[in-house]
Amino acid sequence: MDSRSWLLLEQEDPTWRLPDDLRARDPFAARDCGWVEQMRPFIRQFSRPGETVTDPFCGFASTLLAAHLEGRAGVGYEIEALRVELARERLARHAAERQQLFAQELPEQGEPLDLCLGNLPYFGCAWSGSNAAQLYASPDYASYLQQLAVLFRRIAGRLRTGRYCILMAQNIDVGGHWLPQAWDVARVLSDYLQPCGERLLLYPKPVQALAPLDSGHDRSHEYALIFRKVPAAQDLEGALRLLRELQQLGLGFQVYGSFGRWLQDPERVEPGDVDLLLPADEANLNALLLALQQRGFALSSWREPVQPPLQLADYAGRYYFRAERTERQGRQLRIDLTWELESGQCVSLGGGSARGLPLA
Repeated sequence: MDSRSWLLLEQEDPTWRLPDDLRARDPFAARDCGWVEQMRPFIRQFSRPGETVTDPFCGFASTLLAAHLEGRAGVGYEIEALRVELARERLARHAAERQQLFAQELPEQGEPLDLCLGNLPYFGCAWSGSNAAQLYASPDYASYLQQLAVLFRRIAGRLRTGRYCILMAQNIDVGGHWLPQAWDVARVLSDYLQPCGERLLLYPKPVQALAPLDSGHDRSHEYALIFRKVPAAQDLEGALRLLRELQQLGLGFQVYGSFGRWLQDPERVEPGDVDLLLPADEANLNALLLALQQRGFALSSWREPVQPPLQLADYAGRYYFRAERTERQGRQLRIDLTWELESGQCVSLGGGSARGLPLA
């Protein structure tokens, strides 16, 4: 792989293609089976020989076969029993039986991941199975993204620091309604891992003329979304200045979590985001959210935009709001605000200082 932001995949090698007899046994004729050639450059670039490549959407084991060909171990997770059977037969035909394939979702606990690589199951597939955990069977787009968020959190928890998660995704047309699925998935994944690039994968297809004003296309491309597990780069001094401003406005909150521990011991703790505990006071919450919004922060609750004034009762059980700001210089600041934790977990702002910057 080189520095170009695109990768042209000219043809699928029949040697590694899913055999026709296995394809015929799949109820959907394996129409969502990825190419082995699609995965090999990413395995070479983002893992080392002897390491393990994990595919959380294993399907027909194209990623595991590519890992085998590149001298890597492979571990795949696939919840459709028939596809697990077909994938194991495929691997056996290439003497790749040592690649591990599990008929389940990727578990929360397990060995650290060296590289996570896979093709995203697309929303809107006409799936007829009864497995409620199947992403293809998601009844609506919001549920689909929520299911992905749960899995991405698991992946982020197990991925080694400094290593990559790469997902192949497209923006799609569902019943005549265009969904920016690749971009929405990238937004959800960025809650857990750091976005650090993309590749545009191009597949040659016969060219057809479009009628005037027709915007359709042949889906001959997709995105390889590249994310990495790195410590969050927070603007700590900006956070301190902001907290001082909010305190001077008379707004009620306490600091807890890694930022609170950093206030107590700045030499030993490197904070991630800023966690604030608020009293269950609706007026105080709205005043604080409005103050953040006026300072350039985007407000959300579980990735859904919110606009103050809000009613606390409408958000019971959601636990937190998020405020995020990215400045022109690239400095970032993320603040999580909650009102449903034990107060004993908090560190008061009053009278503290860190790196010579007084908070009060």
